Amino acid sequence: MGLKISNETKTGVLVLICLAALAGLLIKVGNFNWFKEGFILKTRFHFTGGVKKSSPIRLSGVDVGEVKAIRLMNEGTETVAEVDMWFEEGTLVRKDAKAVVSTLGLMGEKYIELQAGSSAEFAAKGDMIAAEDPVRLEELIDIGKKVAVDIGDAAKKIGTTAEDISKVANHVDEAVLENRPKLDGIFDNFEETSENFNDFSQDVKYHPWKVLMKGKEVPK
Repeated sequence: MGLKISNETKTGVLVLICLAALAGLLIKVGNFNWFKEGFILKTRFHFTGGVKKSSPIRLSGVDVGEVKAIRLMNEGTETVAEVDMWFEEGTLVRKDAKAVVSTLGLMGEKYIELQAGSSAEFAAKGDMIAAEDPVRLEELIDIGKKVAVDIGDAAKKIGTTAEDISKVANHVDEAVLENRPKLDGIFDNFEETSENFNDFSQDVKYHPWKVLMKGKEVPK
């Protein structure tokens, strides 16, 4: 007589199979690294800019790990956030790589982007990677205000300079008008002198003997 399986047992086995399939799908889609081997590199920020635990880490735009932990540390008079960056085994990170905070899209998730660097040596497990702090929104606002003030000051200076140039031009015009008769006389004299010099040049050109004769004249 064969073993009889109850409907309750069949339903339980089916539920377990569905749960296992769902768990496997979540692990694959969620890119969980519970069973992956990797290593930790560290970096320190004065301001993390929204990066948190499990934030992605990219190297040259490629996903290579995630943030494992963030803890505050006091160094003398400064407080810094030390970040444990987990990388998949086999990822090569150059020693002079730099960690910067970036955003996925305009208002998207924060993540750490590693600028590759150019060193021939690669970081070992536990090494400290240099970091560049993100710019705070408050700092951007302050910079915008300063730029606006500087532009306003520059516009005022340009307006003042334009007024000064206009005044100088007006004075020049007035001076020209007041001395117009004198200037006309100067130009007339200049034209007359030019004509006399031109007549003299032509006379010498066609009668050079006159110059020679004048050189030989003896005063009485």
